[in-house]
Amino acid sequence: MKSETIWSLVSSGLAITAGVAARNGARKAYERKIGKPPLDPYDPDVQWRHALLWGATTGVMVGMARIIGRRAGSEAVRRARGHHRTREMLERLER
Repeated sequence: MKSETIWSLVSSGLAITAGVAARNGARKAYERKIGKPPLDPYDPDVQWRHALLWGATTGVMVGMARIIGRRAGSEAVRRARGHHRTREMLERLER
């Protein structure tokens, strides 16, 4: 497996994990401040403002968390490539 593929998987995994954590954090914050979050915006019982607020808030938070996760993964890759042990490990994986 190519080293770029491995690091792409690591970086994607970090981005997904960060996105899930951000969504859970947004849900808990929303519950504390406003109440139960509108998990189904198509439900007729959900007010428009609550559906839009929830969608905008989670969209921004998850998007930012994914970018941060990817950037952190990329930075970790750059640092790891400079270490002798990491290069050896990658050479073994590429065989």
